[in-house]
Amino acid sequence: MFLLHFFFNFLIKKIYSQDIYNFLLDEGMDPVSLAEADQFSSSKAIALKKRYSRYLSSMRSSSSSPDGVVGDTYSLMNGVIKRKLGIIPVNVTWGGQSGYVFDELAGDFMRPRINEVDELLEKGINITVYNGQLDVICATKGTEAWIEKLKWKELQNFSSASRVPLYCGAHKVTKGFSKSFKNLNFYWILGAGHFVPVDQPCIALNMVGAITQSPAAPAQK
Repeated sequence: MFLLHFFFNFLIKKIYSQDIYNFLLDEGMDPVSLAEADQFSSSKAIALKKRYSRYLSSMRSSSSSPDGVVGDTYSLMNGVIKRKLGIIPVNVTWGGQSGYVFDELAGDFMRPRINEVDELLEKGINITVYNGQLDVICATKGTEAWIEKLKWKELQNFSSASRVPLYCGAHKVTKGFSKSFKNLNFYWILGAGHFVPVDQPCIALNMVGAITQSPAAPAQK
């Protein structure tokens, strides 16, 4: 009994020290971790918002692409992308509205949207769902569970479809899997947590290219 009690306490401590965005990391190791003081904030909403803001800030730091090219996401979005789109006002910057969006969407947290997805599927609108394998806050098993609750008439055919392995470039290591039937698509991204583009940028780019049917997207092999 003593050993069982000891093991239970040990397990609880380990679970609560895990990062909710990537369970292979310890708390505070993910790209959006809060300062220690934020972990004990009296307002969970404020702490969560700070964590999200920290994530956006982390995207401004320099990072290297798989081909070794150094880039800065903040400069990219507010530079060449902004000029390419040609419709964004000069005084509007990428990420500048994130706080307002977060506040407006906060009321939707932890609320099911199965009925809305069903309605979109029935209207023939393409729906793509993706999950990082290591995500805890939006766990893959939970996502699979709500998909199984859909009333879409083609759900059985979707469930019976085979998963297709995904690769990136010349690398033959499996980076994920996808399954599609008609207008419902599901991506399982391996080695990624909540922030798929951070953990698996190559496969994330391929996925977005497939969703948008972009001719510039690298081909999946």
